[in-house]
Amino acid sequence: MKLMMNLAVIGAGFAGLVTAAVFADFKNNVWVLEKDKKKIRTLLKGKVPFYEPGLEALVSKNIKAGRLHFSHDYAKVIPPSEIIFICVGTPNKNGEVDLSALFEAGKSIAKNLKKETMIIIKSTVPPLTNQRLKDLIKKFSKVHFHLVSIPEFLREGKAIEDTLFPDRLIIGCEDKLVIKKVLKLHQPITGQRLICSPESAQLIKYAANAFLATKISFANAIAVLSDKLDIKADDVSKGLGMDKRIGSQFLKPGLGYGGSCLPKDVRALISFSQKLGYNFHLLKSVERINNDRVDYFINKLKKVFKGSLRGKKIVILGLTFKPETSDVREARSIEVIKKLKQLKAEIRVSDPIAIKKDKQMFKGVKFFQNPYQALKGAEVLFLVTEWDEYKNLDFLRVKKVMKKLVVIDGRNVYNRAKLEKLGFVYLRLGK
Repeated sequence: MKLMMNLAVIGAGFAGLVTAAVFADFKNNVWVLEKDKKKIRTLLKGKVPFYEPGLEALVSKNIKAGRLHFSHDYAKVIPPSEIIFICVGTPNKNGEVDLSALFEAGKSIAKNLKKETMIIIKSTVPPLTNQRLKDLIKKFSKVHFHLVSIPEFLREGKAIEDTLFPDRLIIGCEDKLVIKKVLKLHQPITGQRLICSPESAQLIKYAANAFLATKISFANAIAVLSDKLDIKADDVSKGLGMDKRIGSQFLKPGLGYGGSCLPKDVRALISFSQKLGYNFHLLKSVERINNDRVDYFINKLKKVFKGSLRGKKIVILGLTFKPETSDVREARSIEVIKKLKQLKAEIRVSDPIAIKKDKQMFKGVKFFQNPYQALKGAEVLFLVTEWDEYKNLDFLRVKKVMKKLVVIDGRNVYNRAKLEKLGFVYLRLGK
């Protein structure tokens, strides 16, 4: 079968690997450029170095079909490529976006361009970045190229689904012929299309994540009022979500948001706004509310133990920032463990995915894959990540193995009446 197009994807991280695997599955010839040679060796075996449902099978399938390849050699991959996706990380450094990997990729592309090429930025970058990248590429290449911004909106745990069936495809481009080519490339993908300027596309990405973070912090602020009124925070959130103008997603009260996107993008938008002379008070409040969540929960726990958690055996259920991922970047668990260590608690952690990779993160913390083993002799069960196996714990069994029956529910998922009937002290946001 004749392959449709020659594509290059720079960066074999979460967004890059998902993009490469999906477009290879569309019968394109896809090369992934990755500077980490160890990661390349792993990927060539069909193994994905992080957990994402369905991705390893899709990568393996397309390697075997001869459509998906990996290399660190720009001179080999860039010249034949018709379209290049830039999917490098843009981490937050001192509150600002670190674009060094993006510009490094741009420079390497420029030095190896041999024909007219379309370059698509999928990395999350601030508005006005396109012009800076364009100027850099022109400095090192005289070959004509087109620069387009198509931000990704992938949820970890549902990345393949979100690539194939997105709510919307935001195309930041003002050249009609290039737009036509972009639409053709994305023909197999469903969802609404919005054509706009690159700057608008980039701001949409930041605004979307900042708005989701705002919903979470608002729900948590309202939940504090529910707590003080001794009413059900979940009922208030549910009532809010029943309004179609508001929607029910991201209104679940709990420990707050974490992960590789929301914290980073909120900080970046605050910083970018300041550079433009605007003080984004709203987002500063969103961030402050989120940062206060862990202390709020730990203070509830301290009251049960008369102010001191020294020597208390506390089991953290869930290390990753959310279920169905292996990602622990800015996970709430990290802050919980840090605070509990400061209070001299004895900490155990259980997580079904993150254990093998991340047990070096905290000295003195005991790690278990089996939650019931972790809970033997424990005084506190602290739910941090709502994996299904933790939501569906057998609390009769839990009761038999724990020394003291205290449950602190950081995600408001357990049934208060059921646990209290079994003799547990149950702590959560709201009644």
